[in-house]
Amino acid sequence: GLAGATTARALAERGWRVTVLDPAGIAAGASGNRAGVVYSTPSAHLTEQNRFYQLSYVHALRWLQRHRFPGPDQGRLNGVPQHFVDDKQADKIRAARDSGAWPQALLKPLGEHGMELVGGGYLSPPAWCRQLLDHPAIEPRLAAVSEFQPATDDRPVRVRLSDDHTLEADALILATAGAARDLAGLAWLPLKTIRGQVSYCRPTAASAAWQQAHCHGGYLTPTLDGVHCVGATFDLHQLDPAPRDSDDAANLAQLRHHLPREWQELGGESIEVVDRRVAMRCQSLDFLPLVGPLPDAMANPHTALPGLYLNIAHGSRGITGTPLCADLLADQLSRRAPPADQALVAALAPERFILRKRKKQPDWSPPCS
Repeated sequence: GLAGATTARALAERGWRVTVLDPAGIAAGASGNRAGVVYSTPSAHLTEQNRFYQLSYVHALRWLQRHRFPGPDQGRLNGVPQHFVDDKQADKIRAARDSGAWPQALLKPLGEHGMELVGGGYLSPPAWCRQLLDHPAIEPRLAAVSEFQPATDDRPVRVRLSDDHTLEADALILATAGAARDLAGLAWLPLKTIRGQVSYCRPTAASAAWQQAHCHGGYLTPTLDGVHCVGATFDLHQLDPAPRDSDDAANLAQLRHHLPREWQELGGESIEVVDRRVAMRCQSLDFLPLVGPLPDAMANPHTALPGLYLNIAHGSRGITGTPLCADLLADQLSRRAPPADQALVAALAPERFILRKRKKQPDWSPPCS
């Protein structure tokens, strides 16, 4: 997916040889939707979370420009109108622009009811992943990691695969979203799973002329791969992977409420849903990804497990967040200066959750799994 593909490419461009392991192939999970939106959430309050949202957005645009993506039939980076869903959101985004916390060049007012995120757009996540992995130093392989051992003084990281083969490497980076918790010793990771369903709708003569993706309570894209993407639901409780008609109805109802003109141009009551897709997002409890060395939570004080790293929990912002996280990891492994200040690096580090636990409970240890 996006986390693995960006990380592989960042490492390859620094001279590493990379094997990418995934039993389902490229972009088979949450990165497999036909379209995704390059966007962020502007805020005047520059907490570490909001600084990450801003820096990762600018960083993602640089990556896309450098790789000349998207190309024809892969999307467009021509701005994303954010339609205010309520007064609270309107005040938040206006304050981000008026305070100077976000550069005014990135935020363009759209009357009283919206703000355009300049430079954003929509693209095909699977096509983006395929382009990133198209590098002579990257070898994709259809296999899963079943267990691993950290490096020691006399041997590298050892990885056992689902096909019983064994690999050795200088580093293992787990970019497996919520599936990371299924590996031995990682059940403590503070992750939540969010089910999302996107509806693929047949274009009309009017909707075929649309040029920009729109964000509201959800999102709407111009045609890509022959359909409009209308999404997406957000369900923390029902994790059934089977698609539901009720979720399509919810996506269209949200579109009708926030963008009534576009809803009508798409067909109104006669909108035709021709396909749908369900995927499970992975999010952390503080809404920031977990990026950096994997800590040994059983040790007190904890230590980093040599050669093991995480790049997970990108939620619904994988297109925007993963390039910065990929460069951060690749620079850590290559002993280079990171692309973010130390406060932000610490805010993303997986160990932060252990530090918080032991600040309140010095003897805390995760339950045995």
